[in-house]
Amino acid sequence: MKTIRLLIAVALLALSGCAGFESAGEFTRGRLALVRGDPNGALGNFQSIASAEPQFIARNGPLWETIWTYIGRAHYQTGKYPEAKDALEKGLAQQKGDHMGRLYLGLTLARLPVAPAKSTGFSVQDIIFALREGIESERVAALARERGVAFDLSREAEGQLKKAGADARLLDEIKKIRAETAGKNETQTARAAKELAAALAGLRDDLDTFLANAPQGRFWDPGGELRKEIRNGIALLSARDQDWKKIIVNGEWLGEKLEEEIDKARDDESKANRRDRLR
Repeated sequence: MKTIRLLIAVALLALSGCAGFESAGEFTRGRLALVRGDPNGALGNFQSIASAEPQFIARNGPLWETIWTYIGRAHYQTGKYPEAKDALEKGLAQQKGDHMGRLYLGLTLARLPVAPAKSTGFSVQDIIFALREGIESERVAALARERGVAFDLSREAEGQLKKAGADARLLDEIKKIRAETAGKNETQTARAAKELAAALAGLRDDLDTFLANAPQGRFWDPGGELRKEIRNGIALLSARDQDWKKIIVNGEWLGEKLEEEIDKARDDESKANRRDRLR
């Protein structure tokens, strides 16, 4: 109980410079609820702060987290991924250097169900039908450009189209349309990987800088476990065949442990200060 009171007091002092005292107290209660595994309880505190101070940022060691990041994390823990995505994107629009927010955005994108692609583009059968009805290849190519193409030009599809009367110009146009579509549409998984990679690189750099330059740096990650898992996460994302189950487990572990490290570092610093005073 004494340790919890001490952590609350230190947290209030840490936040007093960037927020009103009332919001600081509300935030500390919400954060403790989140760390203890009560995201629903935490959400009420965080939303109250966001209503009063939407620009609220909590600075803890090397971490800078907007109140929207904490709202997003609370939604994430309850499985409300669309709500988490909205909150996390709002936070990152305010603070691009909120690497915890980016970490959880990547995790959220990885967990969001992928909506089936909706396409009104031509199928192979549509183009074969048009060619067999006597529509010239040039006209079919123009229609495909307007409407889009909903298939990849495999060897089998190309053979069927040629048999129906497709010329080289039509086949080239279909290839171009598909290539352009692929270039424009970034998949949700690809975006998740991009956000996670940027988050891990940012967390690594901020942690290294803080440990090297800040007086409190010696209390953060003394065993190097966090930095090791950050490197593991980067390696998982760099692999040719990405194992998304492991990537998500790694990211969630890092998010939880980094948040816990805030309290551990504060506690260790407080103990060190008491020992220094007794000497």
